[in-house]
Amino acid sequence: MTPPYDAIVVGAGFAGLSAATRLASGGARVLVLEARSRLGGRATAFADRDSGEVVDNGQHVLFGCYTHTFDFLRTIGAAGYVRLQPNLRVTMIDRAGRRTRLTCPPLPPPLHLVAGVIDWDALDWTDRLSVLRMAAAIRLARRSLRANARTIAASPGETVENWLIRNGQTARLRELLWYPLALAALNQPPDRAAAPPFARVLAEMFGPDPAAAAIGLPARPLDAMYAEPARAFIEGHGGTVRTGAPATIHIERHRIAAVEAADERWHSRIVIATVPWFAIGGVFTGDTAPLGPMLASAHAMASSPIVTVNLWFDRVVLDEPFVGLPGRALQWVFDKRALFGGAASHLSLVSSGASPLVALTNEQLIAQAHELLMDAMPEIRSAALLRATVVREPRATFSLAPGQPARPSTATPIPGLFLAGDWIDTGLPATIESAVRSGHTAADMAAGT
Repeated sequence: MTPPYDAIVVGAGFAGLSAATRLASGGARVLVLEARSRLGGRATAFADRDSGEVVDNGQHVLFGCYTHTFDFLRTIGAAGYVRLQPNLRVTMIDRAGRRTRLTCPPLPPPLHLVAGVIDWDALDWTDRLSVLRMAAAIRLARRSLRANARTIAASPGETVENWLIRNGQTARLRELLWYPLALAALNQPPDRAAAPPFARVLAEMFGPDPAAAAIGLPARPLDAMYAEPARAFIEGHGGTVRTGAPATIHIERHRIAAVEAADERWHSRIVIATVPWFAIGGVFTGDTAPLGPMLASAHAMASSPIVTVNLWFDRVVLDEPFVGLPGRALQWVFDKRALFGGAASHLSLVSSGASPLVALTNEQLIAQAHELLMDAMPEIRSAALLRATVVREPRATFSLAPGQPARPSTATPIPGLFLAGDWIDTGLPATIESAVRSGHTAADMAAGT
């Protein structure tokens, strides 16, 4: 047996690194074991084999309401690696090619949303006034977050689309605002995703801080944005972070017997498993009967994909960091040069809820992305496309469709064993904030044992 650590964290994505950082901040000596050769889990970066440029495995977006995420980034000295708007501003190019911008002024929520939509010239007055009904729905969602609240913002069996229609949102406002936001937050089409997680997202985005809805974008590739700073913090506090070390957690007589990885064996009274739902079943061996219900639910969870197409042009073709492309198969385009600086030179087009695209060939996806861009921004036609890559994440998030299995809690029937990850029951969809909150919750529970 190798000398023990105070805690062992299995998995090194946002959930695992935030849990380990929280424990290390409290004085614990932590061992982090990551199966892959690089840190970050489903939010990581890799070197493009042709250009050598570091490319994210998908564009990740933060919001001002990500309080746990920003606490984590501040702890590891990485808060400056996110570019956060002062308030919500987003440029949209509709299917007719009309380019407009929604800007929410610094007013008390949800008045800032109402004022922004009322002033949005992409809409006619029927569309603009319909937001007043949504303001009432958001206030209800805010009340449902209170302790012992009996009100619910949306029925578990209701889809996002039905909920928006029930709350009087016009087709134009749904397409330009609510559907892109829902796709980005839930990674599932609004006619399939359940409404309660989306209502929870809106409740946090649109109250009580006007800046809670502001969009934050990583100003560095994801490995440099959070993963390596977290590694440095954990190791600087006496811990160890290992990659290429798939771990097995042995359970015997309802207790953690040991954790094994790379021909080494450790014992710790605290273990936090942060692997995703689709891999959790392969982590445990031995007497796993107490974990049976959790493992069965995880096995039954469906997944939803994300597809990212990266396009390199011979010159700058976008005049802002990102633009929304509502009503299209790829809903957002991000300029990595504007975000990362001169070392980056490509655009990333993202399709959330990408089930219709994931089976297409790379050539088909690249052609579709290029044509979509030229249709939305005709000025791009004069730029030469130099090269392109495609990144598929078939299991980017768990499904939020009504009828999916219940998400597990952080605590388990095994003493000292805790779960973390964006799929744990945080009330939020599969976001960075959900992952970090679960990591913090697991670390706090572990510290209290």
